[in-house]
Amino acid sequence: MKTRRFVFSSLTFFISGLMIFQPAFAQQIPDTFGLKLRIENGDNGSTTVKLPATEPIVVVVTDSKDQPVQGALVVFSSPDHGAGGTFDNESRTITVTTDRNGRATASGYKANSTAGTYQIEVRSQLLNETANAQITHTNVGGGKKNTKLIAILAIAGAGAAGALIKASGGGGPDPIKEPQVTIPTISFGSSTVGGPQ
Repeated sequence: MKTRRFVFSSLTFFISGLMIFQPAFAQQIPDTFGLKLRIENGDNGSTTVKLPATEPIVVVVTDSKDQPVQGALVVFSSPDHGAGGTFDNESRTITVTTDRNGRATASGYKANSTAGTYQIEVRSQLLNETANAQITHTNVGGGKKNTKLIAILAIAGAGAAGALIKASGGGGPDPIKEPQVTIPTISFGSSTVGGPQ
């Protein structure tokens, strides 16, 4: 009976000791990774409005010792209003998980129809820890063709050609019925287009 009591008391003492010292052991384990977010590709990039980007946006998540962090969630968000764009999922926000090299890639980014410079917000998260970054991106206007200007220049060129033909004496065998040619002069801003002076 004494042996049982001794074993029971010893076991109770041992378990109580573990319960008392357990928080001290838990405090020795670091509870943070020291997450860091580094932009690898896409910062200061530009995309023509309404077109897809030529390269993906890539970030790398590392810990406090600059080791890659696998399995972290990374959220990329473009602005709600004004210049911005959408990702592969046709949304302005996409969530990606880092690979074994700590990389998160947002591919298929497409600029919206508004030109301008803006920030793509990037947020990485692992357990209760986060890291943030901003990627600067610019939507550039697509080279619109100004069909009115082209038409004006074509008319002015035709008028100039007619004046040259007249001045050189060409234009037909009948010198008596020579038509009168009026060459228009067209101005826009400080530029003037017209026939020879």
